[in-house]
Amino acid sequence: MKKLLRNTKKGQALVEYALVLALIAIVAILVIKAVGTKTASAFNNIQSQMTSQGVMNTTPVTPQ
Repeated sequence: MKKLLRNTKKGQALVEYALVLALIAIVAILVIKAVGTKTASAFNNIQSQMTSQGVMNTTPVTPQ
């Protein structure tokens, strides 16, 4: 009976670790997505400001 109880506790701990790992992964994905969106928005804003001031050409120049 003790062996069965010990195996149940190990299984419970494994499930708890898996749930914590899944929660951490979900939070990390959401944070990366939010930061990526803000970063892309900032770069687009910089590009539009540079283009409107004539600083940057929007078409790539091939070296000769």
